[in-house]
Amino acid sequence: MNKKEVLQAAIVLIIAIFLFKALIPFITGSEKAFIVLSGSMTPLMLPGDIIVVKSVDLNDLTVGDILTFQDPGGKPNTYVTHRIITLKEDKELIFKTKGDANNAEDNFNVTASKAVGQMVFVIPFVGYLPKIAKNKNIFFLMVILPASLIVIGEIWNIILYSSPQHARKIERKRKKTTTKAFYEVKGKKLTALILINGLIFTGIITQNLGENGPVILNKENNIENSGFLSMIYVFTPDDPKQTLSIDHWYGVIPQNNETQVIAPENTPAKLNTVPYILPVFWILELTKINPYLPVAAEIVVYASIFTLILLPIWYRKSTIGGRRKRIRFYRMFAQWKRTFRFVNL
Repeated sequence: MNKKEVLQAAIVLIIAIFLFKALIPFITGSEKAFIVLSGSMTPLMLPGDIIVVKSVDLNDLTVGDILTFQDPGGKPNTYVTHRIITLKEDKELIFKTKGDANNAEDNFNVTASKAVGQMVFVIPFVGYLPKIAKNKNIFFLMVILPASLIVIGEIWNIILYSSPQHARKIERKRKKTTTKAFYEVKGKKLTALILINGLIFTGIITQNLGENGPVILNKENNIENSGFLSMIYVFTPDDPKQTLSIDHWYGVIPQNNETQVIAPENTPAKLNTVPYILPVFWILELTKINPYLPVAAEIVVYASIFTLILLPIWYRKSTIGGRRKRIRFYRMFAQWKRTFRFVNL
């Protein structure tokens, strides 16, 4: 195996290991996926998103965690995902929950026997795919039509090759026109595109950042978004127990708008603001790790996406046969120029 084949095999192996590790929890049942149907937890998760729920030791859950549980009304195959606001232990753990978008807490208690697990990840908009697949027109365009074209193409090939004489003629033509193809990464162009896209999105994102850093919250606090993109804000109090006492401790502000946040007087906290171009859940989780990570993640994600969109510029297919034809053309062109000069003389 040459270096290129070794590299390709290594990439395939890494992807296979990643997919295997990602799918194992779903196969074993330790993780489950649910489609979000309502807006009670917006903007953290939106209708049409898919959430990943992990089976955990309920004793490890704390106030502020997001719990998925069976519908309290007893509807089969129906689940609710809300944030834990209080918990107490009686004969079993009892949770009090509330949707982030709801003004009041839930009017029921959630017992441990009804709990399914903790919500640990959000995949945006993927939940719409099953609904889209049920649309007859979309199903025809995306599945039936391409499959029909493939079948027609195969039938046509069978017809062409049904005659041995005709088949030999086609093969002779193919051998004459066969070219050895290989793909080449244009390293300089790729590096230039990464740098350009990185600079562009760094400028866009930094221009749309709001106030960031330590703050002392008053009873009423106004947060302004003067950028041209919607903005996510996150308050992280120095005392994590005060998080849910800030109304609302995170949210989305439309462009050229402002919102008011109510908090206990003189609450020390850190404020983070970033453009709303990644899911809110991702931003909150990255903020927990490091307040600068959301900005870095947005730059990297969008610079990478646009670099991939421009794939034809830095990743090209070359053919040896095609190169020979170009060389032959250049030779003919040079000969024609020499002849033309001779005639003019």
